Amino acid sequence: MSAIQEVFLEIEWGGEAEARQARDQRAAQLQEQGLVCSCENLYNVYGYRVFTLEATEATPIEVSPVPGRDAKQISLRGDRPISSRPPRESRPVRKFERR
Repeated sequence: MSAIQEVFLEIEWGGEAEARQARDQRAAQLQEQGLVCSCENLYNVYGYRVFTLEATEATPIEVSPVPGRDAKQISLRGDRPISSRPPRESRPVRKFERR
């Protein structure tokens, strides 16, 4: 499925609030169907507001298992296992003199 693009013009909806509300309601409908929506507030050359909506399918993230490791042991930073050690204590905060 290709992207859905819709435009809500301020002058066609009778005002800014109505056009924005119509766009937001449509975005909510599409999100309920599992689409990912992005909305923008633009202006046309005459200075009227143009509210845009683009909806696309969510792209699934494929996770391939690493041999010899449980999926819970893999960190989001890469292929490093999550450490069971407590975090290192941070350095003390520097104190500056006031002159």
